[in-house]
This record gives sequence, C-alpha cells and structure tokens, in this order.
Amino acid sequence: MNLHIRITLAALIAAPLVLGQSAARPDLSGYWELHYDSANVPPAALTQAVAQEDPSVQYKHDMNAIRWCHFFGVPYVMSTSPIDIIQNVNGKEILITTPVRNPSRHIYTDGRAHVSKDIFDPTSSGNSIGRWEGDTLVVDTVGFSDEGVTRIPGGGRRTPDSHLVERFRLLDNGNRLSVVFTWEDAKVFQKAHTYEFRYYRAPKGTEMRDQDCNASDEARARYLLGAPGGAAR
Repeated sequence: MNLHIRITLAALIAAPLVLGQSAARPDLSGYWELHYDSANVPPAALTQAVAQEDPSVQYKHDMNAIRWCHFFGVPYVMSTSPIDIIQNVNGKEILITTPVRNPSRHIYTDGRAHVSKDIFDPTSSGNSIGRWEGDTLVVDTVGFSDEGVTRIPGGGRRTPDSHLVERFRLLDNGNRLSVVFTWEDAKVFQKAHTYEFRYYRAPKGTEMRDQDCNASDEARARYLLGAPGGAAR
C-alpha cells in the first residue's frame, strides 16, 4: 500500500471521530438578548487603592472613549444587546459581533496558546483562546490595553494586567445562554470578581443594526461631556 493510500484511509477513519466530537458540542450560534432580569452582578471586592480612587476619573475616561468613538472593548461589548455568536467559522474560531463600535471578538479554538507579548499589541478586546469542557465553552482572555470603556460590572476596571475567564453554557433547552465572567487583577481586586449574564435567544427575524459613531458631531460631544440637562443646540 503506497503512502498516499495510507494517508487517505487514515483520514477517512479519523473523520467520523472528528465529526462526532463536533456534533457533541452545543451550538452557541445565533442572536442573544439581555433582558431586565439577565444580570447577576455582586459588588466587587476592590483593593484599598482602587476603592479610594475618585470615581469621576473612571467616568471621564469612559465618556472620552465614547465621545471619540474608540473601540469600546471587553467587558462593555458583552453588555450590549443583541450579541451575535457565529460558531465554527472555519473550524478554528468562534466570532462574537455586537452592535456597538468594536471589531468582532475572535475566540480561537484550535488549541493555540496566547500570542506572545513580544509580537501582540494589547487591544481593548484582548487575545482570546477557547476550549470545551463538556458542554461548556471556556474562554481565556489576556493582552488587554487600557483603551476603550474599561469599567467592569460590579466595580473596578480593566487594565493591561487583567485576566478574564468566561464560561458559556446553554440553558433551558438552548433558549438561554449563561456566561459567567471571572476577572483577576491583583492591582484592582482583593479576590477574583465573578458575575453572570443570562442571555435570551432572540426571536427569528432579529437583526443587528450597527450603531453609528460620529466623532466629528460637536453637538453630540457637548451632550456627552457637558452637564446633564444642558441646553440643546
């Protein structure tokens, strides 16, 4: 038997195993919406230094990112609705797109490690790799920048030292999606900060509309950065 035939037979024998493994994994694809009862977010245990910070500094940082249409990043984009999950794009990754100004999140599931800091520039969404633990997709993200909207639900903020683990799992016969977020950052949290969002599967026909962001709109800038209730112009 020549080498080409042996390789072909080996591929045919292995194929059912690969297909079986893929079929056993839940399909997270689709549009997912947050409802009024979707968030379970306890207060974070912050370090003393962070707890004593002037909250107006964080507010100004985030509003400045919105005013100038920066990429908002994680975790903000996961708080928008709906989110669109596209699974098995090419057998190597899962995409998450959102309506706000941000590139799609790429979650690599082909077994690769995080990109070296020597060649990866930090971003507001970080570098995400995923793996399956039974019916749960575990997403590990590092490589964050301090750009975008950095406030974390429950308190604290994303920094270049932050480490995020997300656990995605379908509930209610696939009609709801639980995502448990756990942040670790010794400079921000006294202990790991965990909260959960439960998304509802959007009805058929749901579409995502991109929310335009115009940094040149001076009236918009005055509204965002000015005192609430200011005169409209």
